[in-house]
Amino acid sequence: MNINFSNNKNKVVELAEGVEQYELGTYWDLKIMAIPGEPFGALYGADFARDPNGNIIHKDGVPLVGDKKVLGNYQPDFTGGINNEFSFKKITASFLVDLHKGGEMYCMTNAWGRYAGALEESLIGREGGIVGVGVKDDGNGNWVTNDVVVTAEEYNHAAFANSIPAGSIFDASYVKLREVKIGYTINKIAGFSFKGLDIALVGRNLALLFSKIPHVDPETSFNNSNVQGIEFGQIPSDRSIGFNVSVKL
Repeated sequence: MNINFSNNKNKVVELAEGVEQYELGTYWDLKIMAIPGEPFGALYGADFARDPNGNIIHKDGVPLVGDKKVLGNYQPDFTGGINNEFSFKKITASFLVDLHKGGEMYCMTNAWGRYAGALEESLIGREGGIVGVGVKDDGNGNWVTNDVVVTAEEYNHAAFANSIPAGSIFDASYVKLREVKIGYTINKIAGFSFKGLDIALVGRNLALLFSKIPHVDPETSFNNSNVQGIEFGQIPSDRSIGFNVSVKL
């Protein structure tokens, strides 16, 4: 059994004189930022408007846009993997499991899928409407439980608009079955001069065992520079199955 583990703890200490925040990249109203006092790679954008107890504020049945703030960070708490290998006589088998714990991701597939009514979640309230979870102003400056019914279209257009990235920020943790390998060793074949032949069936990226992000592979990035933690129109991940053949001369 082989186990690996890594984590990266960091903090932006200071920026150039006169620069309070530095924008690493953006997609619509979600920005990836370097902010002093925060870890590198902060996800920055508008949250829902909230009352002093953290409840989402509604007006006319739909959530309101709140202040811009740090909504998460694309860097994980830690990453790791476990590789187990077994052998019995001439047969070997191994499997590799990858782990990514923590970090956040902005999922544009969720935002636009909910806004356009293309995802399964947008079926909620199509018959009977939606009562958003949160509070409303009772007209006297008091916060009371929201009880206003709106259509699914009205609610999704407000809650998942570009102006409120917070609605599509997800925990990017995942566990993957990265590789499975089954092999057989042939020591010698009459008429051939090699000392050994190894044949193996190998499958890679076989299964997403755990994820908190719906509809997409959490192992994604908008690009491979500093603009990570953003997903938009991701192509489904490839699974591959093939053979490895190695000869010992």
